[in-house]
Amino acid sequence: MIAAADIGGHTLTVGTAENGAVLRKRTVATPPERTPRAVCAAVRAILEGLGVPAETPLALGVPGFVLDGERVSGCPNLNGWEGVTADELSDLCGHAVTLANDCDLFALGEMSAGAAKDLDDFVFITLGTGVGGSVIVNRRLVRGAHGRTGEIGHFALLDDRSCGCGGRGHLESFFSANAFERAAKKFHMEPDMPALWERRENAWLARPFAEGTRALACVLTSLTCLLDPQAIVIGGGLSHLDGLCDDLRDYMFPLLPRAYRPGPELRLAQLETDAPLLGAEELLTGKNRPHGR
Repeated sequence: MIAAADIGGHTLTVGTAENGAVLRKRTVATPPERTPRAVCAAVRAILEGLGVPAETPLALGVPGFVLDGERVSGCPNLNGWEGVTADELSDLCGHAVTLANDCDLFALGEMSAGAAKDLDDFVFITLGTGVGGSVIVNRRLVRGAHGRTGEIGHFALLDDRSCGCGGRGHLESFFSANAFERAAKKFHMEPDMPALWERRENAWLARPFAEGTRALACVLTSLTCLLDPQAIVIGGGLSHLDGLCDDLRDYMFPLLPRAYRPGPELRLAQLETDAPLLGAEELLTGKNRPHGR
């Protein structure tokens, strides 16, 4: 049995998995402080409440840059996580922690039992508070030289707007819940994403939504040319926006070289909060274990 925690900007899911099945889980609001101490205290309390023994290994999915599974090197949507190590988090959680990018856990989970179970080569992208991504080739997670492959949300576009990571002009500053909610507040609208999406033809909202969708389509087009995936699997809260995949296909088609048209299949993720728990089991026990573990 393994334990896992998926740390989001708004919600925290903690649970256990064994032999490809989720045993127990609980989803709560992420502590408002979003600090390592506050989040780990919540994780520890939930695991204790679920009766999980302290010797159970824990995969911690973080929405940020994870260096070689051992240290967080940047985490724009949480507070105070930069530089935190797996050993420090182990002390706070009361379990031996393996750090992982949260999107990697989702991708591995969808590969094991969800929308990507029949795929060998695919890109996984999460659309929510920010934008995350993972690359799977031959059913193996591509990690890169430092374990940071797949940060799709930080692909640079031809723009100079700031991003929470410290860079500029990144996809996340165009297409994310944070970006759209900022646009809504500018025009004194309630930051309710489903309602905003329904009003995306509104005179004030049309530009940020069109720019955001086109920016995402540009990045997916570039990934298609770079990786030639069988499919792009889309998860996260914004993946459920009605008609999003149709809009993306319309934007992508003229951007793609003729040889790549009509482009890879766009699939919606299936497992929701089960995905990171099943992905964590694959990470800790399967062929996608971090190097040296």
